[in-house]
Amino acid sequence: MYSQFIKELIDLPDVLIEKERKEGERWIFELSLPEQCPLCPVCLQRTTKMTRKKKQWMHGYAQRIGVFWIELPVERRRCCTCGMTFSTSYPGISPRSVATDVFQQWVAQSCIGTSIQAVARMLKLPYTTVERWFYTHAPSFLSNTIQPKAVCVDEFAFRKGHDYGVAVMDAETGEVYSIEAGKNEAAIRSALTCVSSSVQCVVSDLAPAMKKAIQGACPEAVHVVDYFHVIQLFTEALDRCRKYLAKGGKKHGNVRYVCCLLSQCPEKLTEEERQTVREWCKESDYLQVVYQSLQHFRYVSKSQGERQAKRRLEAWIHRYLFCTCSVVRAIAKALAKRTEEIISCILSPYSNGKMEGTNNKIKLIKRRGYGYRNIQRFALRVRLETATTLQ
Repeated sequence: MYSQFIKELIDLPDVLIEKERKEGERWIFELSLPEQCPLCPVCLQRTTKMTRKKKQWMHGYAQRIGVFWIELPVERRRCCTCGMTFSTSYPGISPRSVATDVFQQWVAQSCIGTSIQAVARMLKLPYTTVERWFYTHAPSFLSNTIQPKAVCVDEFAFRKGHDYGVAVMDAETGEVYSIEAGKNEAAIRSALTCVSSSVQCVVSDLAPAMKKAIQGACPEAVHVVDYFHVIQLFTEALDRCRKYLAKGGKKHGNVRYVCCLLSQCPEKLTEEERQTVREWCKESDYLQVVYQSLQHFRYVSKSQGERQAKRRLEAWIHRYLFCTCSVVRAIAKALAKRTEEIISCILSPYSNGKMEGTNNKIKLIKRRGYGYRNIQRFALRVRLETATTLQ
């Protein structure tokens, strides 16, 4: 039973376990292979043994044992026909390495979800060694088949106010597929290249570069504008009006309370809160117009079909395109340029909400690594952290 446990721990079915020993804090398992005669790698003829020595490799990790080693004989052999000399090797074990491929892959997989430094401290290995193993084996964990039906595109900050990046994420699974440095049209189009063949729906914000890049990279996909960013145009306008009234000496109590009441649907408010909103709107014509335009747009967003949504949206744009309030006119002009995207926003079940949460996760990965100088390694780390399934 004891030998069977060691056999399962080592997980090398072709080897024979001779004995185990402990040297200091290291457990070493002495292994051997059945007698065999390796052929020459050049002429495939019989060879003879010249020298034989034992070599050790790190092979696994156990909770109470720590990192355990295996010891196998390495022979130096000579071909009887061509005189070629070579060292014998084992599958998955390089004679020049200090660890087996199985151990290196396990270490690389252990780094997913934590930092490389934490794994290096746990295993008492050099940081640079663990880092090299991670970036060597980690790409093999990712799937090469990328065929999403709907994706979300959004920008995030490497360094706020200075460096930005663009991320493309699966709208259904939340897996990030690509990251590119920059937030211009070329960067967005480059990020969408890996999903352009299969994507049917692309969700983004109202940035002009997003629209141009999506039309160029995914011309057959439906462009959906995120509903939150559309409503944000109205809430920002309401906030500006509220701040203008506050400068005039008219205080409205808690700022968060004011913004919350103005941006919420009237159906969700109590009668007392509705009365408070009416009093605020009476004090400013601009505030009243912005608030009414927001409620009318919410009525447009409740459309059930494409024809109804198009008819209501055209009526809304016709009503507020020449409004006396400049803020509402600017919103109407912005929506008039994106009529098809707004209709898709009303009818589509997808949004950028999951992408906004993933942006926060991307920033946490960046801070945990104290920044990344290599964008490819940063993208690899983000893909591994957000992947739903790994190979």
